[in-house]
Amino acid sequence: MKYSFLFASILAVSSCFNPFNKEQPALTPQRDLGLTARRLVVPEKFSKEITITESVFLPHGFTAKVFYAGRLDKARFMAWSPDSVLHVANKSSGEILALPDRNHDGEADTAIVVARDLHLPHDLKFHAGALYVAEERRVVRLTDNDGDGIYERRTVFIDDIAQGAEQPGGGHDTRTIVFDPQHHAMYLSIGSSCNVCREDGRAIIERYAEDGTGRRVYARGVRNAVGMALHPRTGRLWATNNGSDWQGDDIPPEWIDEVRDGGFYGHPFAWGDGRFFDFTILVGGYRDLLPITAADSTLVRSMKHPAALVQAHTAPMAIEFPNPSFSERFRSGAFVSLRGSWNRRVPAGYKVIYLHMKADSAVDYVSDFLTGFTTKNRSWARPVGLATDSRGNLYVSSDANKEFIAIVSPSKE
Repeated sequence: MKYSFLFASILAVSSCFNPFNKEQPALTPQRDLGLTARRLVVPEKFSKEITITESVFLPHGFTAKVFYAGRLDKARFMAWSPDSVLHVANKSSGEILALPDRNHDGEADTAIVVARDLHLPHDLKFHAGALYVAEERRVVRLTDNDGDGIYERRTVFIDDIAQGAEQPGGGHDTRTIVFDPQHHAMYLSIGSSCNVCREDGRAIIERYAEDGTGRRVYARGVRNAVGMALHPRTGRLWATNNGSDWQGDDIPPEWIDEVRDGGFYGHPFAWGDGRFFDFTILVGGYRDLLPITAADSTLVRSMKHPAALVQAHTAPMAIEFPNPSFSERFRSGAFVSLRGSWNRRVPAGYKVIYLHMKADSAVDYVSDFLTGFTTKNRSWARPVGLATDSRGNLYVSSDANKEFIAIVSPSKE
Protein backbone atom coordinates (compact mmCIF):
# COMPACT_ATOMS: atom_id res chain seq x y z
CA MET A 1 0.00 0.00 0.00
CA LYS A 2 2.80 2.42 0.90
CA TYR A 3 4.52 1.94 -2.45
CA SER A 4 1.25 2.17 -4.35
CA PHE A 5 0.55 5.51 -2.69
CA LEU A 6 4.04 6.76 -3.52
CA PHE A 7 3.68 5.70 -7.15
CA ALA A 8 0.28 7.38 -7.34
CA SER A 9 1.74 10.57 -5.90
CA ILE A 10 4.53 10.60 -8.46
CA LEU A 11 2.09 9.87 -11.28
CA ALA A 12 -0.21 12.66 -10.10
CA VAL A 13 2.62 15.15 -10.02
CA SER A 14 3.80 14.09 -13.47
CA SER A 15 0.35 14.29 -15.05
CA CYS A 16 -0.81 17.50 -13.39
CA PHE A 17 2.37 19.56 -13.28
CA ASN A 18 4.64 17.84 -15.87
CA PRO A 19 7.39 18.60 -13.37
CA PHE A 20 10.59 17.34 -14.92
CA ASN A 21 11.96 18.81 -18.13
CA LYS A 22 14.80 16.74 -19.60
CA GLU A 23 16.03 19.58 -21.80
CA GLN A 24 19.51 20.76 -20.96
CA PRO A 25 19.53 24.17 -19.28
CA ALA A 26 20.47 27.22 -21.33
CA LEU A 27 23.36 28.86 -19.52
CA THR A 28 24.29 32.52 -19.77
CA PRO A 29 26.34 33.08 -22.95
CA GLN A 30 30.10 32.88 -22.51
CA ARG A 31 32.75 35.14 -24.02
CA ASP A 32 36.40 34.15 -24.27
CA LEU A 33 38.79 36.82 -22.98
CA GLY A 34 41.84 35.09 -24.43
CA LEU A 35 43.48 34.19 -21.13
CA THR A 36 47.23 33.70 -21.07
CA ALA A 37 49.40 31.64 -18.73
CA ARG A 38 51.03 33.50 -15.87
CA ARG A 39 53.23 32.19 -13.10
CA LEU A 40 51.66 32.63 -9.68
CA VAL A 41 54.68 34.19 -8.02
CA VAL A 42 55.48 33.14 -4.45
CA PRO A 43 57.46 35.89 -2.67
CA GLU A 44 60.52 34.63 -0.82
CA LYS A 45 58.99 35.44 2.58
CA PHE A 46 56.26 32.84 1.92
CA SER A 47 58.39 30.20 0.18
CA LYS A 48 58.65 28.09 3.34
CA GLU A 49 54.88 28.19 3.81
CA ILE A 50 53.77 27.18 0.33
CA THR A 51 55.18 25.82 -2.92
CA ILE A 52 53.37 26.60 -6.14
CA THR A 53 54.74 25.40 -9.46
CA GLU A 54 51.48 25.66 -11.39
CA SER A 55 50.54 28.52 -13.70
CA VAL A 56 47.30 30.43 -13.63
CA PHE A 57 45.51 31.99 -16.58
CA LEU A 58 44.49 35.66 -16.70
CA PRO A 59 43.43 38.27 -19.25
CA HIS A 60 46.23 40.17 -20.93
CA GLY A 61 47.48 42.98 -18.72
CA PHE A 62 47.27 41.18 -15.36
CA THR A 63 49.76 39.36 -13.16
CA ALA A 64 49.30 37.27 -10.01
CA LYS A 65 51.32 36.52 -6.90
CA VAL A 66 50.76 35.24 -3.39
CA PHE A 67 49.78 38.11 -1.10
CA TYR A 68 49.86 35.92 2.00
CA ALA A 69 50.41 32.29 3.01
CA GLY A 70 51.02 30.88 6.45
CA ARG A 71 48.50 31.08 9.26
CA LEU A 72 45.47 30.30 7.12
CA ASP A 73 43.00 27.67 8.28
CA LYS A 74 40.10 27.49 5.81
CA ALA A 75 40.34 31.13 4.77
CA ARG A 76 36.94 32.39 3.71
CA PHE A 77 35.69 35.94 3.10
CA MET A 78 37.72 39.14 3.38
CA ALA A 79 37.03 42.78 4.24
CA TRP A 80 38.93 46.07 4.44
CA SER A 81 39.16 47.91 7.74
CA PRO A 82 38.68 51.70 7.78
CA ASP A 83 42.48 52.09 7.77
CA SER A 84 42.78 49.91 4.63
CA VAL A 85 44.07 46.70 6.20
CA LEU A 86 42.81 43.47 4.67
CA HIS A 87 41.15 41.10 7.16
CA VAL A 88 40.19 37.48 6.53
CA ALA A 89 37.97 34.99 8.37
CA ASN A 90 39.82 31.81 9.36
CA LYS A 91 36.85 29.48 9.58
CA SER A 92 38.43 26.36 11.06
CA SER A 93 40.59 28.06 13.69
CA GLY A 94 37.84 30.53 14.66
CA GLU A 95 40.02 33.57 14.09
CA ILE A 96 40.02 36.86 12.24
CA LEU A 97 43.41 37.77 10.80
CA ALA A 98 44.64 41.24 9.86
CA LEU A 99 47.12 41.30 6.97
CA PRO A 100 48.73 44.75 6.77
CA ASP A 101 50.70 45.76 3.68
CA ARG A 102 52.19 49.03 4.85
CA ASN A 103 54.51 49.65 1.90
CA HIS A 104 51.94 48.57 -0.72
CA ASP A 105 54.26 46.05 -2.35
CA GLY A 106 51.49 43.48 -2.74
CA GLU A 107 52.80 41.28 0.07
CA ALA A 108 51.35 41.10 3.58
CA ASP A 109 53.92 42.22 6.14
CA THR A 110 52.61 39.90 8.82
CA ALA A 111 49.45 38.20 10.10
CA ILE A 112 47.88 39.49 13.30
CA VAL A 113 45.12 37.62 15.14
CA VAL A 114 42.65 40.41 15.94
CA ALA A 115 39.81 38.17 17.19
CA ARG A 116 39.70 34.54 18.28
CA ASP A 117 37.41 31.89 19.81
CA LEU A 118 34.75 32.38 17.14
CA HIS A 119 32.49 29.56 15.96
CA LEU A 120 32.92 28.86 12.24
CA PRO A 121 33.39 32.49 11.17
CA HIS A 122 32.77 32.85 7.44
CA ASP A 123 32.02 36.50 6.73
CA LEU A 124 33.02 39.80 8.28
CA LYS A 125 32.06 43.42 7.72
CA PHE A 126 33.35 46.72 9.08
CA HIS A 127 30.44 49.03 9.79
CA ALA A 128 29.81 52.08 11.96
CA GLY A 129 33.00 51.76 13.98
CA ALA A 130 32.74 48.03 14.68
CA LEU A 131 33.65 44.68 13.16
CA TYR A 132 30.73 42.31 12.59
CA VAL A 133 31.43 38.59 12.22
CA ALA A 134 28.93 35.99 11.00
CA GLU A 135 29.14 32.73 12.95
CA GLU A 136 26.94 29.70 12.33
CA ARG A 137 24.28 30.56 14.92
CA ARG A 138 24.82 34.26 15.55
CA VAL A 139 26.35 37.53 14.41
CA VAL A 140 28.73 39.16 16.87
CA ARG A 141 29.79 42.80 17.10
CA LEU A 142 33.44 43.38 17.97
CA THR A 143 35.00 46.67 19.04
CA ASP A 144 38.58 47.82 19.53
CA ASN A 145 38.46 49.96 22.66
CA ASP A 146 42.09 51.08 22.79
CA GLY A 147 42.78 51.47 19.07
CA ASP A 148 45.51 48.82 18.88
CA GLY A 149 43.75 46.86 16.12
CA ILE A 150 42.77 43.99 18.45
CA TYR A 151 39.05 43.57 19.06
CA GLU A 152 38.76 43.01 22.81
CA ARG A 153 35.04 43.65 23.36
CA ARG A 154 32.40 41.31 21.99
CA THR A 155 28.62 41.53 22.11
CA VAL A 156 25.97 39.41 20.44
CA PHE A 157 24.33 41.42 17.67
CA ILE A 158 21.95 38.74 16.33
CA ASP A 159 21.34 35.51 18.19
CA ASP A 160 19.50 32.28 17.47
CA ILE A 161 20.00 32.25 13.71
CA ALA A 162 17.50 29.91 12.04
CA GLN A 163 14.82 31.16 14.47
CA GLY A 164 15.43 28.51 17.07
CA ALA A 165 15.10 25.58 14.69
CA GLU A 166 17.12 22.68 16.06
CA GLN A 167 18.63 21.71 12.72
CA PRO A 168 22.36 21.17 12.41
CA GLY A 169 24.28 22.98 9.73
CA GLY A 170 23.73 20.14 7.30
CA GLY A 171 26.83 21.17 5.40
CA HIS A 172 25.53 24.74 5.11
CA ASP A 173 26.98 26.39 8.18
CA THR A 174 28.21 29.61 6.58
CA ARG A 175 26.38 32.90 7.16
CA THR A 176 26.87 36.02 5.06
CA ILE A 177 25.99 39.58 6.03
CA VAL A 178 25.57 42.78 4.04
CA PHE A 179 24.93 46.24 5.46
CA ASP A 180 22.80 48.63 3.42
CA PRO A 181 23.60 52.15 4.72
CA GLN A 182 21.19 53.83 2.31
CA HIS A 183 18.21 51.99 3.80
CA HIS A 184 19.68 51.54 7.30
CA ALA A 185 19.33 47.78 6.93
CA MET A 186 21.29 44.54 7.14
CA TYR A 187 20.81 41.28 5.23
CA LEU A 188 21.71 37.81 6.49
CA SER A 189 21.76 34.61 4.42
CA ILE A 190 20.91 31.28 6.06
CA GLY A 191 21.44 28.13 3.99
CA SER A 192 19.30 25.01 4.10
CA SER A 193 20.04 22.17 6.51
CA CYS A 194 19.63 19.57 3.78
CA ASN A 195 20.00 18.80 0.10
CA VAL A 196 16.26 19.36 -0.44
CA CYS A 197 13.58 19.30 2.24
CA ARG A 198 10.66 21.24 3.64
CA GLU A 199 11.79 23.32 6.63
CA ASP A 200 11.25 26.64 8.32
CA GLY A 201 13.91 29.16 9.21
CA ARG A 202 16.38 27.90 6.60
CA ALA A 203 17.08 28.51 2.89
CA ILE A 204 16.20 32.17 3.35
CA ILE A 205 17.65 35.66 3.34
CA GLU A 206 16.59 37.78 6.30
CA ARG A 207 16.44 41.55 6.57
CA TYR A 208 17.03 43.53 9.76
CA ALA A 209 17.12 47.14 10.75
CA GLU A 210 20.67 48.46 11.00
CA ASP A 211 20.60 48.01 14.78
CA GLY A 212 19.68 44.31 14.52
CA THR A 213 15.96 44.69 15.25
CA GLY A 214 12.98 44.16 12.96
CA ARG A 215 13.88 40.66 11.80
CA ARG A 216 11.86 39.45 8.81
CA VAL A 217 12.24 37.07 5.88
CA TYR A 218 13.28 38.99 2.78
CA ALA A 219 13.49 36.08 0.28
CA ARG A 220 12.67 32.36 0.37
CA GLY A 221 13.72 29.31 -1.58
CA VAL A 222 17.37 30.41 -1.55
CA ARG A 223 19.12 27.11 -0.90
CA ASN A 224 22.52 28.49 0.07
CA ALA A 225 23.40 32.09 -0.77
CA VAL A 226 27.06 32.01 0.19
CA GLY A 227 27.83 35.33 -1.50
CA MET A 228 25.91 38.60 -1.24
CA ALA A 229 26.71 42.19 -2.18
CA LEU A 230 24.99 45.46 -3.04
CA HIS A 231 25.14 46.64 -6.63
CA PRO A 232 27.10 49.92 -6.47
CA ARG A 233 24.88 51.72 -8.96
CA THR A 234 21.38 50.45 -8.13
CA GLY A 235 21.95 49.73 -4.43
CA ARG A 236 20.07 46.45 -4.82
CA LEU A 237 21.06 43.16 -3.21
CA TRP A 238 22.66 40.46 -5.34
CA ALA A 239 23.45 36.90 -4.31
CA THR A 240 25.10 33.71 -5.51
CA ASN A 241 23.42 30.38 -4.84
CA ASN A 242 24.63 26.81 -4.44
CA GLY A 243 22.08 24.46 -6.00
CA SER A 244 21.09 20.97 -4.91
CA ASP A 245 22.73 17.66 -5.80
CA TRP A 246 21.81 14.27 -7.29
CA GLN A 247 19.92 15.56 -10.34
CA GLY A 248 22.81 14.83 -12.69
CA ASP A 249 25.91 16.65 -13.86
CA ASP A 250 24.09 19.61 -15.39
CA ILE A 251 21.01 20.19 -13.23
CA PRO A 252 20.46 22.53 -11.55
CA PRO A 253 22.69 25.26 -12.97
CA GLU A 254 23.97 27.66 -10.33
CA TRP A 255 22.33 31.07 -10.31
CA ILE A 256 23.53 34.61 -9.61
CA ASP A 257 20.71 37.11 -9.33
CA GLU A 258 19.26 40.24 -7.84
CA VAL A 259 17.31 39.38 -4.70
CA ARG A 260 13.78 40.76 -4.69
CA ASP A 261 11.83 41.52 -1.54
CA GLY A 262 9.32 38.69 -1.14
CA GLY A 263 10.85 36.68 -3.97
CA PHE A 264 10.89 32.88 -4.17
CA TYR A 265 13.98 31.29 -5.73
CA GLY A 266 13.06 27.63 -6.19
CA HIS A 267 14.37 25.53 -3.31
CA PRO A 268 13.40 22.77 -2.71
CA PHE A 269 11.12 22.25 -5.72
CA ALA A 270 12.55 23.85 -8.83
CA TRP A 271 15.38 25.68 -10.56
CA GLY A 272 15.91 28.36 -13.19
CA ASP A 273 12.73 30.08 -14.26
CA GLY A 274 10.49 27.49 -12.61
CA ARG A 275 11.47 24.01 -13.82
CA PHE A 276 10.57 21.26 -11.40
CA PHE A 277 13.15 18.73 -10.26
CA ASP A 278 12.82 15.04 -11.04
CA PHE A 279 11.02 13.76 -7.94
CA THR A 280 11.58 10.12 -8.92
CA ILE A 281 15.27 10.36 -8.00
CA LEU A 282 15.86 7.88 -5.18
CA VAL A 283 18.52 9.85 -3.28
CA GLY A 284 18.82 13.39 -2.00
CA GLY A 285 15.36 13.80 -0.44
CA TYR A 286 13.39 14.54 -3.62
CA ARG A 287 10.74 11.86 -3.08
CA ASP A 288 10.11 13.15 0.43
CA LEU A 289 8.80 16.41 -1.05
CA LEU A 290 5.76 14.66 -2.52
CA PRO A 291 2.94 15.38 -2.88
CA ILE A 292 3.49 18.72 -4.58
CA THR A 293 0.67 21.00 -3.48
CA ALA A 294 -1.14 23.81 -5.23
CA ALA A 295 0.69 26.24 -2.94
CA ASP A 296 4.02 24.74 -4.01
CA SER A 297 3.08 25.13 -7.64
CA THR A 298 2.05 28.75 -7.10
CA LEU A 299 5.46 29.51 -5.61
CA VAL A 300 7.23 27.90 -8.55
CA ARG A 301 5.12 29.86 -11.05
CA SER A 302 6.26 33.07 -9.35
CA MET A 303 9.92 32.40 -10.17
CA LYS A 304 11.72 34.70 -12.60
CA HIS A 305 14.62 33.83 -14.84
CA PRO A 306 17.86 34.49 -12.93
CA ALA A 307 20.23 37.20 -14.12
CA ALA A 308 22.90 34.55 -14.76
CA LEU A 309 23.01 30.76 -14.91
CA VAL A 310 26.40 29.02 -14.83
CA GLN A 311 27.55 25.40 -14.83
CA ALA A 312 25.85 23.17 -12.27
CA HIS A 313 27.69 22.19 -9.08
CA THR A 314 30.47 24.76 -9.47
CA ALA A 315 29.67 26.23 -6.01
CA PRO A 316 29.54 30.04 -6.39
CA MET A 317 31.03 31.79 -3.38
CA ALA A 318 31.76 35.52 -3.17
CA ILE A 319 30.37 38.17 -5.50
CA GLU A 320 32.47 41.31 -5.76
CA PHE A 321 31.56 44.50 -7.58
CA PRO A 322 34.97 46.03 -8.38
CA ASN A 323 36.32 49.18 -6.80
CA PRO A 324 35.99 52.14 -9.24
CA SER A 325 39.79 52.15 -9.62
CA PHE A 326 39.77 48.67 -11.16
CA SER A 327 40.58 48.19 -14.84
CA GLU A 328 37.93 49.93 -16.95
CA ARG A 329 37.27 46.70 -18.87
CA PHE A 330 35.80 45.14 -15.74
CA ARG A 331 34.06 47.98 -13.94
CA SER A 332 30.58 47.39 -15.32
CA GLY A 333 30.04 43.95 -13.86
CA ALA A 334 30.92 41.63 -11.00
CA PHE A 335 33.43 38.93 -10.16
CA VAL A 336 32.23 35.60 -8.74
CA SER A 337 34.44 32.88 -7.27
CA LEU A 338 33.54 29.28 -8.08
CA ARG A 339 34.95 26.99 -5.40
CA GLY A 340 34.40 23.89 -7.52
CA SER A 341 32.37 20.72 -7.70
CA TRP A 342 32.52 17.63 -5.54
CA ASN A 343 30.11 15.26 -7.29
CA ARG A 344 30.35 15.88 -11.04
CA ARG A 345 31.86 13.13 -13.18
CA VAL A 346 34.00 15.85 -14.77
CA PRO A 347 35.02 18.42 -12.14
CA ALA A 348 34.00 22.01 -12.87
CA GLY A 349 34.52 25.41 -11.32
CA TYR A 350 37.76 26.16 -9.43
CA LYS A 351 38.04 29.63 -10.96
CA VAL A 352 36.95 33.25 -10.83
CA ILE A 353 34.49 34.42 -13.46
CA TYR A 354 33.39 37.87 -14.58
CA LEU A 355 29.75 38.77 -15.19
CA HIS A 356 29.46 41.58 -17.72
CA MET A 357 26.44 43.78 -17.08
CA LYS A 358 24.67 46.22 -19.35
CA ALA A 359 23.52 49.64 -18.19
CA ASP A 360 20.29 48.16 -16.81
CA SER A 361 22.31 45.58 -14.78
CA ALA A 362 21.24 42.72 -17.05
CA VAL A 363 24.01 40.14 -17.45
CA ASP A 364 24.74 39.67 -21.16
CA TYR A 365 27.72 37.34 -20.92
CA VAL A 366 30.05 35.52 -18.53
CA SER A 367 33.80 35.15 -18.95
CA ASP A 368 36.54 33.20 -17.22
CA PHE A 369 38.85 35.68 -15.50
CA LEU A 370 41.20 33.58 -13.34
CA THR A 371 41.63 29.87 -14.04
CA GLY A 372 44.27 27.16 -13.79
CA PHE A 373 43.52 25.79 -10.33
CA THR A 374 43.10 22.25 -11.67
CA THR A 375 45.59 19.86 -13.23
CA LYS A 376 44.56 16.49 -14.67
CA ASN A 377 41.06 16.81 -13.17
CA ARG A 378 42.45 17.50 -9.70
CA SER A 379 42.31 20.85 -7.96
CA TRP A 380 45.27 22.43 -6.21
CA ALA A 381 43.35 25.47 -4.96
CA ARG A 382 39.70 26.41 -4.36
CA PRO A 383 38.83 30.13 -4.66
CA VAL A 384 36.39 31.49 -2.08
CA GLY A 385 36.73 35.10 -0.92
CA LEU A 386 37.11 38.14 -3.18
CA ALA A 387 38.07 41.74 -2.47
CA THR A 388 39.24 44.70 -4.55
CA ASP A 389 41.21 47.71 -3.38
CA SER A 390 41.66 51.35 -4.39
CA ARG A 391 44.84 50.52 -6.32
CA GLY A 392 43.08 48.31 -8.85
CA ASN A 393 43.97 44.92 -7.36
CA LEU A 394 41.81 41.83 -6.88
CA TYR A 395 42.40 39.54 -3.88
CA VAL A 396 41.35 35.88 -3.94
CA SER A 397 41.43 33.48 -0.99
CA SER A 398 41.83 29.71 -1.39
CA ASP A 399 40.52 27.64 1.51
CA ALA A 400 41.53 24.10 0.53
CA ASN A 401 44.47 22.11 -0.80
CA LYS A 402 46.99 24.95 -1.07
CA GLU A 403 45.77 27.76 1.18
CA PHE A 404 46.81 31.28 0.27
CA ILE A 405 45.53 34.71 -0.64
CA ALA A 406 46.50 35.77 -4.15
CA ILE A 407 46.68 39.31 -5.45
CA VAL A 408 45.84 39.92 -9.12
CA SER A 409 47.32 43.21 -10.29
CA PRO A 410 47.57 45.25 -13.49
CA SER A 411 50.89 44.37 -15.10
CA LYS A 412 53.57 47.03 -15.54
CA GLU A 413 54.58 45.78 -18.96
